[in-house]
Amino acid sequence: MSADSESRVAFNELFEFMKQLDTDYLSEERRITEAADVAEGEHMLLHLLKAGLDVYVDNDPGRPRFAPLAGPTLKWGGEGADNPSHCAPLDVDRRYVIGGSIGDAAYVSFTVYKGKQDGDWNDGVVSALNHREFTVDAEGRYEIEVSADPKPGALHMERGVSNCVIARHYFENDVCAMADPTLHIDLSIEAVDAPTYPRPLSPPALVDRLKATMTFIHGQTMARPPMGAGEPPAWFSLVPNQLPQPLQWVPTEGGGAGAVDNAYCAGLYVLGPEEALVIDGRWPPCVYANVMLWNRFMQGYDYRYRSCSLNRTQMRADADGRFSAVVAHQDPGVPNWLDTEGRPNGILYWRFLLSEGEIEQPRCRVMPVADVASAVADG
Repeated sequence: MSADSESRVAFNELFEFMKQLDTDYLSEERRITEAADVAEGEHMLLHLLKAGLDVYVDNDPGRPRFAPLAGPTLKWGGEGADNPSHCAPLDVDRRYVIGGSIGDAAYVSFTVYKGKQDGDWNDGVVSALNHREFTVDAEGRYEIEVSADPKPGALHMERGVSNCVIARHYFENDVCAMADPTLHIDLSIEAVDAPTYPRPLSPPALVDRLKATMTFIHGQTMARPPMGAGEPPAWFSLVPNQLPQPLQWVPTEGGGAGAVDNAYCAGLYVLGPEEALVIDGRWPPCVYANVMLWNRFMQGYDYRYRSCSLNRTQMRADADGRFSAVVAHQDPGVPNWLDTEGRPNGILYWRFLLSEGEIEQPRCRVMPVADVASAVADG
């Protein structure tokens, strides 16, 4: 078989793979039966394909770049409205230097994840550093080395596995960072050892990269059990309209590629047309905190135009950090409304970065939306 025909086979395999996902992932087994849910799931699969092509096909560990993992029109895997994240593939036999500037970010971190093959990052964290752990100069600039050899203040990769690095920047501004067209992330990665030229892309290289893209998409879909099929992390409640005790993320619980400094709290909301969910809580001491709404495919609601994500700057709270937030289909006439976009059910997700001490468990109450104003005023 010629190299040309090999790449053509791989090219067509990608599209057959996406067609198979349409039936196997968006299936009755995963309780996806309504036409609207199928269409939304297909939209999410297209976003995964877009991310996979950018991270793996149009990227090269011999001269990598940080490709965006999320954005207002790039939604999958539980993106945050305030935290632009980027990914670069790595070659364990090379050395790299990551550079950039903190800017006005509340938190910056870099995490190396590992997997069984290119495109897979589900096997855990290899190394991680946040902005308190690497050197930042007086102007907010930094350089971080990445190699196979562990060193203080540097990131390291693991031999014998596939490695990638994810950069995270969290902001607490009046406008969601991901919806701010003026926001610029100063971020770069450079291969120190004989960087290669990414193009032209040879037929065997295209084959490998298309396979990595399919591995990536599979890892975010079929490799994950249906909701309710297994034991969720202790910080995720499957009981509708209840939230558990917020807890620190543990890489071995629940899968995914979380930030090692995050504590999470999440659960399901289910509301009738005239119902609202009132959540009473208290922000803990931390560098960043936020609550936002996702659909069943872990896609954030449209924070560009709706109030469906609130950080501490956006949310009204008292001097002690106490607040009442309201999940409702219509404006309840009080501050801190989380707009459901009219969706009768979804996921409520909280993040707390570098929190100090135990985080207070939120208290939840379902009531008629007409009663919210008086209930919130009465505490």
